[in-house]
Amino acid sequence: MKILSFETISNKKDLFTAFLRSRMAIVDETSDPEEALDLVKFYDYDAILLRLSETRLGDLELVRKLRLARVRAPVIAVARGMSEAVRLRVLQTGADDLIVDALSHEEVFIKVQNLVRRSRGLQENALRIGQVEINMNAKKIYANGKPVTLTKKEYQIAEILALRKGVVLSKEAILDHLYGGLDEPNPKIIDVFICKIRKKLQALGVDDFIETNWGRGYMAIDHRQSASVQENLPTPPNPMQPRVVA
Repeated sequence: MKILSFETISNKKDLFTAFLRSRMAIVDETSDPEEALDLVKFYDYDAILLRLSETRLGDLELVRKLRLARVRAPVIAVARGMSEAVRLRVLQTGADDLIVDALSHEEVFIKVQNLVRRSRGLQENALRIGQVEINMNAKKIYANGKPVTLTKKEYQIAEILALRKGVVLSKEAILDHLYGGLDEPNPKIIDVFICKIRKKLQALGVDDFIETNWGRGYMAIDHRQSASVQENLPTPPNPMQPRVVA
């Protein structure tokens, strides 16, 4: 899960971003509204977090600009101690959700994660693709019901692909998700990561979770779901068979 966190006032005692990263989220931070608008043009974020307070509601202008830019990622405002009038104003501006007075970072994280999952059209708590299940809360992957031991980067790649099921991601796009343009290794490292993920899944009887789209990149695909759709399609008429007119 890749998140853009926007907050105009830096607070070194705030450990929220560190917490998100500890939960394997990939987080970009900015305090500049123009930089935020530039970032959403180049990166496909799963969520945008807007850290608000009643003393700086000018930040709400960013929400309006994000909507004008047709950003598909859910915009979630996070605040402490906010009056009802201001809460309504935040929602009317176009924020997808508002989290006020959360008791813990974990509460915010789970709410954000659930909103991201639903925004991608995934209704269940776990991401299920064929015989693979990704538990986003526990940050664990299961193949045929058995746990798969993945490194942090391997898990992040699997989750990124699963959240975008059926969409081809180039190696460069995956690199952007993982590193955000900072100290990026050679794109071929993605081939290495994918190879390792596949080997670990194949050891548990799964060999069709990640599909290679030659020359373009990789995608997660549910072959069983595709097969089910094909089975339900009507049988095309045989042009060689004579028509019977009643």
